[in-house]
Amino acid sequence: MKKVVDLKYAKSKEYKKTLETIKETAKCPFCKENFKYHKKKILKTCKNWFITESSWPYKNAEFHFLIISEKHKEEFSDLKVSDFKTVSDLANWAIKKYKIKGGALTLRFGDTQYTGATVCHLHFHFMSPKLDKNKEAKVVNFPIG
Repeated sequence: MKKVVDLKYAKSKEYKKTLETIKETAKCPFCKENFKYHKKKILKTCKNWFITESSWPYKNAEFHFLIISEKHKEEFSDLKVSDFKTVSDLANWAIKKYKIKGGALTLRFGDTQYTGATVCHLHFHFMSPKLDKNKEAKVVNFPIG
């Protein structure tokens, strides 16, 4: 059976329970036909990609979006220049819509043993931190490995 999720890196009991359910089905939770475990709606679609809020955002993130390919991709080599253009368009849409002043766009790829990802299907995390009372960014820890 092909691995579609990795429970090792689940950051909460609730999320781990969801991943256990997904693992039993052996179906990728980010492929369009299986996209039912995610608790947030799709905000915008562009070509074969979409953007949604994370159902399990990282601590200290004011905004935490996922940008996900509708087509199953796991390796960096699966991405084309056109994919990066579409991801850029979706990130710019969110920056404008939510008036995001700064943040990070990240992508893990390959074997979850190296990446720390919980879902094997490639997806970008687009995050912007909360500010503290002094208007300084709080740290958002994005683990790799």
